[in-house]
Amino acid sequence: MKKDISFYVLHFCLCLAFMLLPYAFTSSGSVFSLPNLATNGHDRIYFLIYFLLLLFFYFNYYYLIPKVYFSKKLILYFSIIVLFLLFFLWISTFMDHPERNFLDFGHGNPPKGRMLPPKPMVLRPMGGPPTQYGHTTLVYLIGVVSSLFFAINIRLQKVEKDKMKSELSFLKAQINPHFLFNTLNSIYSLAIKKDDKTADAVVQLSELMRYIITNANDDVIALDKEINYINNFVQLQKTRLGNTVKVDYVVEGNTFGKYITPLILISFIENAFKHGVNPNQNSDIAIRITIVGDYLTLFVSNYKVQSIQSDSGIGLQNTIERLSLLYPNNHVLKIDDNQENYTVILTIKVG
Repeated sequence: MKKDISFYVLHFCLCLAFMLLPYAFTSSGSVFSLPNLATNGHDRIYFLIYFLLLLFFYFNYYYLIPKVYFSKKLILYFSIIVLFLLFFLWISTFMDHPERNFLDFGHGNPPKGRMLPPKPMVLRPMGGPPTQYGHTTLVYLIGVVSSLFFAINIRLQKVEKDKMKSELSFLKAQINPHFLFNTLNSIYSLAIKKDDKTADAVVQLSELMRYIITNANDDVIALDKEINYINNFVQLQKTRLGNTVKVDYVVEGNTFGKYITPLILISFIENAFKHGVNPNQNSDIAIRITIVGDYLTLFVSNYKVQSIQSDSGIGLQNTIERLSLLYPNNHVLKIDDNQENYTVILTIKVG
């Protein structure tokens, strides 16, 4: 609602400034003079012409450009533009000299049987102020060009936004099945060992999938819900792995009033469990989430082992692409991939 009010207030102020523009820097030397519509004919002319030009600007922006110009009917569009220009020039002539018709710019029709003497030539100094016709034409063309510029620019922004939404939908469609595949593998491992924790793991998986189905398509979500989702994921991995891996998981800071894109952190954590766990080697995974002010910092580090997992990296790469699309200037990602450890430090704005 606030955005709508500010939009209309801005347009009202711009329209008011446009209507008062002809009365700025008057010939009397003052910076601004209010129009005298009661007695000053030129003030009435300017007021009417500028009011009509303003109406045409919105008519052109909201109707002619979307319905005609963007429909590739260019000849029709520019024909309408020329006709409206002639109309405004006729209005200027009629208001300034009502005794003239549209084509008569001289003395009018002479009495029958008589010819008027030729009109004396009057030399005007060059470089003076623009004529009424020139002024009207200039303002009219500025309005046409500016409305075209604004409409085309907004259309390009909309196309870019739709393209980004399509890309994000495609990336989300890849992330969710990828996560489900890895988690089902984890529960399958528990079932093979006939582990008593299998039932708990199924419940934890159902909570995770409920979160994905309910919130994955949202643009943003409360940070505490995303943290709770990560808690369930880490707990599920601990249930599956038991004592074969040491997991150092810490969350610090206040999540109240903070928001984040769903599933933007989980791929880095999932990657640590995917490539940092091997029953025959020492496996250490450190996960720390710290919220300070409006920023969240995710630290994930794992000791690199000979993982039996496939090395596709689809989820991680998609998350990096989503970060570049959704947080182009509001995140810093550092990845240290050396011979022994794989470390990720992500700082992202959540406030």
